[in-house]
Amino acid sequence: FIVFHDAAHLSFFEDASSNRWLARVLQWFVNYNYVEWDEIHTNHHAHLGDDSVRDYSLTVYFSERQLAEFPWPMRLAHRIIRDPLLFFPVGGFFVFFINKPLIHGPQRVLLPLFVWCTLGWQTATAYLRAAWVAGALGVAAFHLQHHCNSPYRVPDKSSRSHLDAGMLGSTRMPLRFPLSLFSFGIEYHHIHHIDSRVPGYRLPRCDAEGLPRGLWKRANTITAGRALRSLFHTQFEGSRRVRDANGVEPRFVSFWPYSALGLQDT
Repeated sequence: FIVFHDAAHLSFFEDASSNRWLARVLQWFVNYNYVEWDEIHTNHHAHLGDDSVRDYSLTVYFSERQLAEFPWPMRLAHRIIRDPLLFFPVGGFFVFFINKPLIHGPQRVLLPLFVWCTLGWQTATAYLRAAWVAGALGVAAFHLQHHCNSPYRVPDKSSRSHLDAGMLGSTRMPLRFPLSLFSFGIEYHHIHHIDSRVPGYRLPRCDAEGLPRGLWKRANTITAGRALRSLFHTQFEGSRRVRDANGVEPRFVSFWPYSALGLQDT
């Protein structure tokens, strides 16, 4: 999926045509239509941090005050659906198997059907299960890239800085070997949002070269412990969703009992 993601950014190869062809091929293996992904993901990069634009790549939308003002059936539904133990597997299934069937249907049906016809139903079932697990992990990765304290959220376009959206609004989460073999560099998400034309396989090198120069002092560097706690973030604390007039950033918090167990990033 990360190779597909880089190809959609026209960054995997030097020329645009090769990238587009690669993305068109890989869409059949990632359960997602290339044209739809390109449109949604381009919007995400263009507006990350701007609270006046709805970004469907994000996973936290409401503040505690907003939730308190909802009718109780909506509060209950949000509490159930957004529980982290349920949200990531259900979210992965929804995004990569159910969402927009008229657009993504061919990518989600033809390859599993081909596997079924050529290798049998057991292999096809195993393939679909693996795709579901990968989808759940992908949604969790999306969450960690932009939902660790303190987030970068500003009221509108005039307040937004592209550099700050990368440095402050996107995490830097170095992974040790062998996990780094599977991440393809996307853990250096701060660099990716500063310049999406840097391919994933060059991101670790960019990070290593920038570190001794002090380029990442402002970056939101995440440890394994912070990543684990941040997975439980489900809402903005209090009523503040954006940076206030005094420059105070909003904060994410978790549902009880996770908050009582210390499963939220301080």
